[in-house]
Amino acid sequence: MREPRGMNQRLRTICVRAGWDPKDSKHGDIIPPIHMATTYAMQNSEEARRIIKGEQSGYVYGRFGNPTVSVLERCFAELEGFEAAIAFASGNAAHRTLIDHFCSPGDNVVLHGDTYGGTGHLFGYRSKLTSSVEARFVEDPTDLSSWRACIDEKTQFVFVESPTNPHGNVYDIPGIALVTHEFEKPLVVDSTIATPLIMRPREHGARIVSHSLSKDGAGFSQTMAGILLGSLEFVDHIYKNEHRDAGALLAPFNAWLIHVFGISTLYERMQSHASNTKALLSALQGHSRIKRIWHPFSETNPTCDMALSLLDDYTPLIYLELDATAEQTKRIIDAHVLALQAVHLGTSETLVTLCEETTHGVLTPEERVLAGIVPNGIRISVGRENPYEIVDDVLQALKSI
Repeated sequence: MREPRGMNQRLRTICVRAGWDPKDSKHGDIIPPIHMATTYAMQNSEEARRIIKGEQSGYVYGRFGNPTVSVLERCFAELEGFEAAIAFASGNAAHRTLIDHFCSPGDNVVLHGDTYGGTGHLFGYRSKLTSSVEARFVEDPTDLSSWRACIDEKTQFVFVESPTNPHGNVYDIPGIALVTHEFEKPLVVDSTIATPLIMRPREHGARIVSHSLSKDGAGFSQTMAGILLGSLEFVDHIYKNEHRDAGALLAPFNAWLIHVFGISTLYERMQSHASNTKALLSALQGHSRIKRIWHPFSETNPTCDMALSLLDDYTPLIYLELDATAEQTKRIIDAHVLALQAVHLGTSETLVTLCEETTHGVLTPEERVLAGIVPNGIRISVGRENPYEIVDDVLQALKSI
């Protein structure tokens, strides 16, 4: 198996220092304070007018912005290399805002069928039900002509999740970006699984990037959040319109938790995830109980070459198609001792789940087939425990039938 390049050391300092400068505090706080106020007093009516009109920076009301949340937004924008960012209460809230921002009834969005179940359901069902927006799924995400065939004048944006959850498919973001540029449509990339330490989609042509910060961004299953990154004009428009109206804002304390504990430790945590994932993949190669291992760097993954081109290191998600019946698969997953059964990912603990019944359970059987979700599939979110213990736990579970 060919090896990735490894994470960029420059990002290590950004994780620790970006977003906050102690000089910005009259007390010299090393970490940003938590601003819990819901409203802010202004010096006079002229200042109030200027801040409300956007002619002067400042804070007015919690739904319009918060100093603690701004710290997290600045930090993540610097990590991803964007002008600006806007945080939300969850990843799905961020994605719903894309529909509200770009789309009107009768419009469509273009995406691939193996998008994460919750995102696919939001775009494929909820958006059509509530906003009359059609989701168009490309026939073959590895073929640029399939993307081109789905885009028309009613397309408002093209959405790519890369790597995908749970298969770890990595699609041709530079190529898809060129296609969207031909049609003058924005390319949105959900880079949750990679984090900015393993891939930065803007460098490959993405105009907007999204993350569920509830995962590796937060890192410890302590809070939920989402974020959109893009141009200053894009973020400013959302702040003044969709964000104010919908109110799906991130709480200051949650933003503080993610910035102080999540992002500042992200580099070390992702290194641990990467080395543990590599060890587990190596141990599972050729196992008689496994039909197929899905991971960006698995040689049986048809997008492996693209992954080696775009990803700097191992992402911590593995999907196993087992040589087992559905009932046997349940017995195997129940036999794990160290790994916890939970639908989350990107946290310190190793987690396992049956995607067919959990993360993708909201989809129809036909949609699950399109997403590649099978009854004999187990998703593993590789944690940061002792790698030998992780490997031993998975191997002993596979021996349980």
